[in-house]
Amino acid sequence: MINDLAFADLNLDILQRAALCKDKRVIIKRTSFRLLTLLVHHGDAIVSRKRIFQDVWGVHFDPGTKRLEVQLNYLRQVLRGLDSSTRIVTHRGLGLRLCTTAE
Repeated sequence: MINDLAFADLNLDILQRAALCKDKRVIIKRTSFRLLTLLVHHGDAIVSRKRIFQDVWGVHFDPGTKRLEVQLNYLRQVLRGLDSSTRIVTHRGLGLRLCTTAE
């Protein structure tokens, strides 16, 4: 079983539901962790909003709420707090992807 995922300097501990970078570690909320895991799993590929709602919330449509934006705001704060070079980028009309500040 895979217990860890990584993207750039960001590591995820699946069993502990934690994000690690350098010497910092943060336990992440359950739904936010599912979203971050999905993005890390896809690396720098764009993940559509439809796919995100299917995989994270189990719905097959965009419910027209701000729930994704709330989770993104939280995860962006977590990444900044970890001093990670990993960023979540929004591609209007396409979806989300991970990148590093070096890009």
